[in-house]
Amino acid sequence: MLTARSVEKITVVVVVVILGAALAVMVRSAPVALLLAALVVTVSAGMDLVLRGEARYHPTPDLFILPSAVVVGGVLFISLLASGVSIVLGLAALAALLFAIFWAELARIAAGSSGTSRQAAETALAVTGYVAAFMLYAAVYQARTRSLLSAPAIIAITFALAARQLRLAHAPPTGDEEPVVPGWPRTLMYSAAVALAAGEITWALNYWPLHGLLGGAFLLAAFYFLIGVFSQHLMQRLSGRLVAEYGAVAAAGALLVTAAGLLRRGG
Repeated sequence: MLTARSVEKITVVVVVVILGAALAVMVRSAPVALLLAALVVTVSAGMDLVLRGEARYHPTPDLFILPSAVVVGGVLFISLLASGVSIVLGLAALAALLFAIFWAELARIAAGSSGTSRQAAETALAVTGYVAAFMLYAAVYQARTRSLLSAPAIIAITFALAARQLRLAHAPPTGDEEPVVPGWPRTLMYSAAVALAAGEITWALNYWPLHGLLGGAFLLAAFYFLIGVFSQHLMQRLSGRLVAEYGAVAAAGALLVTAAGLLRRGG
């Protein structure tokens, strides 16, 4: 549960990051890379500051992936929007996403092995991870750079986000024990598999003139399927029915994107 002190810390961090993000959106030139690096450091340090007061807090590298990805993806995605009201709304949505991440991480740590609270927090983090993936995918795809540049960028993005998503998957606890988080070797191996698949898909998509949002959505559908399958496997719950469910959702999304792309091209 959030205390007044925690809310105060989170608010300060989010406000500082959003002000920096607004500046980065307005710059739209080479120095934006330096601003993004500064924002990543700021949000990571802020996450550590907020969580350090929790007794169960044990910092791991993957803990800072999601807030960093949301900040970078948010700035790049908002830069694609038209100026004015849409940018303001985009910055407000970015602030809400950051606040949700901080809240979920606090709730997850405070809940310990408690089922309902921890599950709700991890679900919020997983959903936010998909949002971050979409923003980054759309921004990279909209740049329409050559596959030699876009594919490695997608691979790096997917590898980092997949590592965070898979670390949220764990075997169900027995009794009052903490959930068993998958070890780094398996996490990195599965993350690499997901990332390489995303890179291959990006290479193929670059031959099809999709809009950035549609290209990002197509990549998100593939990411959703792969992460879903590997996560269920890590939680020892994978079955043919679940594979079919994830496949059906991903296929439906890919078909909708394909239809939208064809209609846009035909129009």
